[in-house]
Amino acid sequence: MKAKWIVLVLLALILLPIAVFFALQFYHYSKNESPYRTLLIPRLEIVVIEINDLSSDEISLHEKLLIHNPLPFNFTADSLQYKLFIGDVEVIKSTYTKSLIIRKWNSTWIDLPVTINNDKLLATLNKADKQGKDSVMYRIQTTFHTHTPFKKKFDIDAEKLLPLFYIPTAQLKEVYHDSLSLKGVTLFLKVMIGNRNKFPFQIKVLKYKFSLADNEWINGAEWGEIDIKQQDSTELLLPLRISFSDIFKSIGPLIRKGGKVEYKFNMDLKLVSESNAIKNSKVIVNDTGTLKELIELAKDEKKKEKERQ
Repeated sequence: MKAKWIVLVLLALILLPIAVFFALQFYHYSKNESPYRTLLIPRLEIVVIEINDLSSDEISLHEKLLIHNPLPFNFTADSLQYKLFIGDVEVIKSTYTKSLIIRKWNSTWIDLPVTINNDKLLATLNKADKQGKDSVMYRIQTTFHTHTPFKKKFDIDAEKLLPLFYIPTAQLKEVYHDSLSLKGVTLFLKVMIGNRNKFPFQIKVLKYKFSLADNEWINGAEWGEIDIKQQDSTELLLPLRISFSDIFKSIGPLIRKGGKVEYKFNMDLKLVSESNAIKNSKVIVNDTGTLKELIELAKDEKKKEKERQ
């Protein structure tokens, strides 16, 4: 009889912490109003979406997920499959192949790199814009593959409402020279920055370069912050110092091709914004054309200025 009581006491001592653990888990589950709440499997606590690089071809961003493990043991995920939806459009489906360790009774950050083709992104943004929306839902679906005996895989979904953001555009409108010295000439590039977004922003650390007739790039930079107007174009006047040796390299193509000589223009900048999603995002914009097109643009601009007077 005494042995029986000892066994019962030992069982109680073993089962009591387990019962308390499950009771606490259920209590926290019932009190949690989050749509991502879970009872015994890891749950999503925070989702952060940060845009890193934007160009005319693609956009690179990071999906940062904070996963909480309520269990009293670590578990390892061999791989992670994920899909990203913008609005109702699936823009990427990929697999994160690195092994992940989710710590017991703790939270772990997972950083998922995402690259989106801009054609898909632009189609989604235009659709939302036509519907009169100023923001769009980013939704991520994840599937973790694990070695835990009771559950070989589990799904965690998350969504984040972010403002619509169109990539700024740059168009070279005119090139003219100012000061001339023995070392060369100072060119001024008249550039129009287009902003389709319904909010203004600033740009900083503006690096730009210009090339004529496939010659070497001529580089310039502006380090201060520049205000960009919302749903409008902002004119920038960017100086470039060009040496006579660079000028002489372009004389041959100018004589042979005349107005058909091609130019290339590139801008590399960072965004200043109150939105964490786009703050400090790197943006790359390009413009190409011929001297003839550039001359015609300059003539059109002067004609419009006369009409406004």
